[in-house]
Amino acid sequence: MEFSNSQLQIIESPLDSRIFLSGPAGTGKSAAGIERLKYLLQSGVPGHEILLLFPQRNLSLGYLETLDSLDFAGSSKPVFATYGGLAKRGIELFWPLLLNNYPHFTGDSPPVFLTLESSLYFLSKLVEPLILEEGYFSSVTIQRNRLYSQILDNLNKAAVHGFSHTEISERLLSSWIGDTTQSLVYQHAQNAANLFRDYCYSNNLLDFSLQVEIFSKSLRSVPLVFNQYQTQYKYLIYDNSEEDIPVCHDFVSSLLPELISGLIIFDDDAGYRSFLGASPSNARKLSQECEHQVRFTDNFTLSESLSRFSSHLTSALDRSSQIVINNSSASQSISVNYRASHPQMVASVAENISALIKSGTSPGEIVILAPFLSDALRFMFITELDKLDISSSTHRPSRALRDEPVTHCLLTLAAFAHPQWNIHPAAHDLTFALLQSIDELDLTRAYILSRQSLKHQNNPVKLSDFESLPSPIQDRITYYFGNRYQELINWIVEYAKQPPMPLDHFFIHLFGEVLSQPGFGFHDDISKATITNQIIQSVQKFRLSAGWVQRFTPDQLGAEYYKMVKTGVLANQYLQSWTQSPGNSVYLAPAYTFLLNNRPVDYQFWLDVGSRGWYERIFQPLTNPHVLHRDWKIGNQWRDIEEQKHNLESLATLSTGLIRRCRKGITFCLTETDEHGYEQKGLLIQALNEILSSRGAS
Repeated sequence: MEFSNSQLQIIESPLDSRIFLSGPAGTGKSAAGIERLKYLLQSGVPGHEILLLFPQRNLSLGYLETLDSLDFAGSSKPVFATYGGLAKRGIELFWPLLLNNYPHFTGDSPPVFLTLESSLYFLSKLVEPLILEEGYFSSVTIQRNRLYSQILDNLNKAAVHGFSHTEISERLLSSWIGDTTQSLVYQHAQNAANLFRDYCYSNNLLDFSLQVEIFSKSLRSVPLVFNQYQTQYKYLIYDNSEEDIPVCHDFVSSLLPELISGLIIFDDDAGYRSFLGASPSNARKLSQECEHQVRFTDNFTLSESLSRFSSHLTSALDRSSQIVINNSSASQSISVNYRASHPQMVASVAENISALIKSGTSPGEIVILAPFLSDALRFMFITELDKLDISSSTHRPSRALRDEPVTHCLLTLAAFAHPQWNIHPAAHDLTFALLQSIDELDLTRAYILSRQSLKHQNNPVKLSDFESLPSPIQDRITYYFGNRYQELINWIVEYAKQPPMPLDHFFIHLFGEVLSQPGFGFHDDISKATITNQIIQSVQKFRLSAGWVQRFTPDQLGAEYYKMVKTGVLANQYLQSWTQSPGNSVYLAPAYTFLLNNRPVDYQFWLDVGSRGWYERIFQPLTNPHVLHRDWKIGNQWRDIEEQKHNLESLATLSTGLIRRCRKGITFCLTETDEHGYEQKGLLIQALNEILSSRGAS
C-alpha cells in the first residue's frame, strides 16, 4: 500500500512526538494510525507499552486485522481498550483501595458488575412499586422498559460528563420552559435515580455509570491508580477521539504529558455518538496537549462530484424551500428514485442493485440506508433481494433480542419443560414455537397441532402425545411433522423428570440435542444459532448478577427471567453484530449504524429521504442528552430555536458523514407517503429539492 507524503509524515515521525491529527472522513487518518502502530513495533517498542484506545470496540477492527498479520513470536502485543474496559479492570484491580473513598459499599464482598439488562432488572424492581402505589410518571405514556432506560441514561450522562447524579433534575428543570407538570416528571426521575444508586451502594452493585464515576474520580484522587497507567503505557494511539466521552478525554489529557509518544486522531464534522455522551468539542481540546497539529485534506474516497454535492447540500440546509422534485439525476453520482408506494420503491431499488451487480459491482459495496429500519421494510427488502438471488445482511442495534421469534420459541419450550414455574403459555405461543422448532412446518399445521395438543389436557403445561390426537388430525398434520413434534415432546418430558438446571444450561442442551438436529428448525440456520447464543449469554449474565445477588434457585431464576422478558425489561440487549463483517452481501442498516461502522462503500441508497427521522430526536420525556452535557450551562433554556438548530446540525453532520463514505454514487429514494401514510416534508427532501431545481434551471 502506498502512502501520501502527509501520511508518511505521521507514520515516520520521531518516536517521542505527540501529534493531534484531524481531517474529514476518508483522508487516510486511520490508515496512517495503523501504519504508525506497525512503525512503532518495528522500531523495537514493546507491545505492552502501547495503548490503543477507541470509543467502541468495532472501531478497532482495522488495527486488529493488521496485528493478526504480524509475527509476535517472543514479544508482547499492544493493549486494546475502551474507557469502559479500563474502568472495569481498574476497579477489579484496586477495589480494596477504592473502598476508602466509598464508605457506602461493604468491604466484605467483591463488587458485582451489572450489565444493561441486570441494571434494568434491579431498577424495575425499585421503581415499579412507585409507579403502582405512588403514581410516579402517571403523565408519561411510554413503555416501561423505555422509561427505565431513560433513568439509566440520565445516570450515565452524569457519569460520562463528570457531574454528580444528584444534579440531574436541577439541570433538566432549569432548561425546561413548557408545562409545569414536567417538573414533577423530572423530580420523579431524580428520585428513581437516587433510589437505584443507594441500592447499588448497599449491595456492592456497579452499573455502567457507577463504574465510570468511581474510576474517573479515582484517577484524580488515588495516586496509585493513575500511576498504574502512567507506568504501564508509554505510547498511545487514540482513534476516533471525537466519538468518545469527556471523562476519557480527561484521562488522555492527564496521560499525554507522561507519554513518550502519542497520536490523537480526530474526525472533523463527526460526533455521531453524541446521544451516547460523545463530545467532539472536548476531544478537540486535546490538540492543546500535543506539540504538533496536523490536518489531512486530500480525500481518498470521495469523488469530485460527490464532494461538490456535499457542499451544496450543507448550504441548502440553511435555506430549504418547497420545490417539486423531478425524477432526474443531478449528476452521474447523484440520482433520485421516486415511486408511489413502498412496495414499488423496494422493487425498484432491488432492480437497480441487481443491475449494479451485473455490471461488476460487488454486493458488499452496496448499502441500503434508512432513518429507521422497520420489520416490514426489512422483510420486504430481504424478500425482494432473495428473488433476484442477491445475498443481504442487516444490523439493527435497536432491535432487542426479546423481539426475535427465536427468543419466544425458546422461552415457550422452557415453560413447558418447567411446569413448576406455574407459567402457562397460550396456544398462539405454542403455535409460533412449533413453527420455529420444526423444519418446514407451515402456520396452518402448527396452529392445528398447538390447539389439539392443549385441548384435552387438564394440566395446562402438559402437551398431548401425537398418537393421542384424533386420526383425522394426525392425517392433516402428517406423520412426518408428527414424528418431529413427538421427538420434541419426548425430550421435554424426559428433561422434566430430572432436577432443574440453570436456564442457560437448559437452552444449551435443548439447542444441541434437539433443535439443531436434522428435521428441526435450527438445523443449519446460522441466524437462529446466533440468536440462541445471545440468549444463552443474556441468561448467564442475569444469573451471575441478579441471580447471585437475589440468591435465586434455578427454578426461581428461570421463572423470573421469563416474566421479565415478557414485560420488556430483559433481553433488551442488542444483537452483538457490531464486530461481524457483512461480508460480500448488500447491507441494510439505519444510517447512524452504518456511520458507526466507519467503512466506505461504492454505492448508497437512502430511503425515505422525506422523513423527519433523519434528524429529529426520539421522544424522551425523562431526559435531554444536550442539557445533560458538560458544555451546557445550567440555567440556559432549551427552546424551539435550540431544537431546530440541533436538527439542522444533526442532519448536516449525518448527511456529510454518509456522503464522505461513498465512492461512486448515491440514490435518494422517495415515496408519496411514508410507511404510516403521512406525506413526507422533512428538511432533507427540501434541501434536495433546492439543489435539483437549481441545477435544472441552470
